Amino acid sequence: MSDRNEVMAQPALWGQDRMIDLFSWAALAFMAWFAVHFAAERILNDASYFLLCMVDRGGFFVNQGRWIMPLSQWSAVMGIKAGLSMNSLITLYSLGSVIVATSAFLFVRYVLKDQRAGLTVVGTQLIGVGHAVFCPVFEFYYAAPLLVACLALLKTTHIAPFPRAILFASLLFLVLSAHFLAMIVTVMILVAAGIQRDRRMARTALLVLLFHTIIRANVLSAYELRAITSLWIRLDGLGWTWILRPGRIIGHLEHAVSVYPDILLLGILFSMAMVKARAWYPFTIHLGGILVLYVLQSFYFPDGTHSVYREFVDFPFFVWVVVVPYVLWSAEVAGLRRWHRVLGVMVMARCMLWLVLSTTYVDRVEWMRDRIAAAHEQGIHRGLVAELPSFVTPHWGQVEVTPLNAMEVMLFSAEDGPSSTVVLVPMLGRSMDMDSFEREFEEKLRAEGVPLIWNSSSPYFDLPPEPFQVLR
Repeated sequence: MSDRNEVMAQPALWGQDRMIDLFSWAALAFMAWFAVHFAAERILNDASYFLLCMVDRGGFFVNQGRWIMPLSQWSAVMGIKAGLSMNSLITLYSLGSVIVATSAFLFVRYVLKDQRAGLTVVGTQLIGVGHAVFCPVFEFYYAAPLLVACLALLKTTHIAPFPRAILFASLLFLVLSAHFLAMIVTVMILVAAGIQRDRRMARTALLVLLFHTIIRANVLSAYELRAITSLWIRLDGLGWTWILRPGRIIGHLEHAVSVYPDILLLGILFSMAMVKARAWYPFTIHLGGILVLYVLQSFYFPDGTHSVYREFVDFPFFVWVVVVPYVLWSAEVAGLRRWHRVLGVMVMARCMLWLVLSTTYVDRVEWMRDRIAAAHEQGIHRGLVAELPSFVTPHWGQVEVTPLNAMEVMLFSAEDGPSSTVVLVPMLGRSMDMDSFEREFEEKLRAEGVPLIWNSSSPYFDLPPEPFQVLR
């Protein structure tokens, strides 16, 4: 059966095609509920930085040439333009990635009529994702559904060739802009999907890749340049054999078993099915891709400590394990239905995990809100917090979350109106020089591109540049 005709032969999940749709919609509904209910908890770290920049500027914020970012921002930007409350903006921003995923699902399922692609979109948003759901702004997270849409466009016969190529090129450009790891994963998956067999689409993909590479080479940020350079520095200093040392491999396996059992199980099931069917090409592609990602990940971010950022770096593995079966596993090969059942169970398990992890993040936000209330009571607009609690998730990697984030405090405090805005930062020591601290603090914010909201013209903030005071 050809790739295009394969779309017409969709496997049944639990015996009925309708169950796939019901399950997919239930997962998307859970994601939407979670995004609304835990909106305040989901502006962790970079998420608060991006939202703060958007509110300060009154529009979109694109960082480091990642042109996909507005896709997750447009709902919050509409809220800013409409003058909605800060609480509403935080909720709309939390929904951004869910809106992207739902839009991709609607497109592949009901426009392209590809049920397996719809389920794959859902899988990319849940499988492997734990702590990262509280900072859902890493660009590959909402680029993954667009990658699935690109792959579905390669298979479809429901759209005429020219508009199909235009849609494919547009989506592919956005996916490539997400991250350099996203670019590598995308190229590998397109080759695995056999794009070279479709000359029109292959030429389109090659032109988009070339166009994107030329642009990125001219707008490469210092951050991205350091990240790419670090690969060669570690390779030169550590050598290839370092990544193959038994201790390191065992450590990675232990980490994967304890934190990513769903990724391991789905990958093993796919490999076993390919071996049983003597489908050596997809088996080799699957393992080869994992090896390439392992090498890149090891030299890019060798620290094995589990964290939110660790999940960002590991996300290419999640995408690979979920998406490769979609492009390489034909409906005739035994085991596909079983794999989809396991995928469904793992998705439900991840939903439960998000709820378990949320308790720590809820406690953290409540503590920051308590400190904001204390600042209001003491008449402090810019405060120093001397005593910081420890927030460590009891399960799933035992991630230690930074207790106090100045950008989150700015946003939370503005929920009660512009005049309620405060900024709170950790106190470095009782004997610190206040003048030096204020000067260095502002220099650090400027260097990182964080808006100085005491100088902001945004109607959401009204913070006088008063001296920092110690919060009791």
